[in-house]
Amino acid sequence: MKEKINIVYVDDNHDTILGKYLDKEYSNCDYVTIYEEVTFDTSAGYESLLQDTRVIHANIVIIDSRLFENSTVSGSKFTGEEFKLILKKFYPFIEVIVITQNEPDPKFGVISKYKHDPEISGPQYYAKIMPLYINNAIQNISMFRNLANKMEENESWEPVLKEKIISSLQGLNVYDELTRKDIDDLILAFKEIEVKLDV
Repeated sequence: MKEKINIVYVDDNHDTILGKYLDKEYSNCDYVTIYEEVTFDTSAGYESLLQDTRVIHANIVIIDSRLFENSTVSGSKFTGEEFKLILKKFYPFIEVIVITQNEPDPKFGVISKYKHDPEISGPQYYAKIMPLYINNAIQNISMFRNLANKMEENESWEPVLKEKIISSLQGLNVYDELTRKDIDDLILAFKEIEVKLDV
């Protein structure tokens, strides 16, 4: 029986062409992919995503870079790239792919959303660009799963550490003790790194 890969696309205004591609057209010969969409409520804070069971149980999260730039989002303004760091803090084994309507910055591995192009249709564009990113993410997930299986069999690991890592791989992390201020500090640190990279 093939293992499952849960793909979740988070946006406040979903790209229907991308959604259709992920749901109906993308496939991986080694895994069964299950697709879900999460519509982000811009009046909610980013914490709502950290507690959303669909996000927590995802293996791959595809998120819009501009999702949090709307001023109604709990007073917070940051990018999907920055949210990727926050999500990785809580759920380190979830692979995150960031998409953008803007020009993508190659330093951050962001994918451009489809823009009308007479030479290539939306479905053709996503069929060309998305498999590389998704397959790389699946390769990482597979590696972590194999390591977790090996760890589970190894008696020399501390049981509590082993349980924490395996739970994290299964999306069973409990929303940990970081406060909103801690998360804001992480975002600020990321912005400082961005400035230094631009110098």
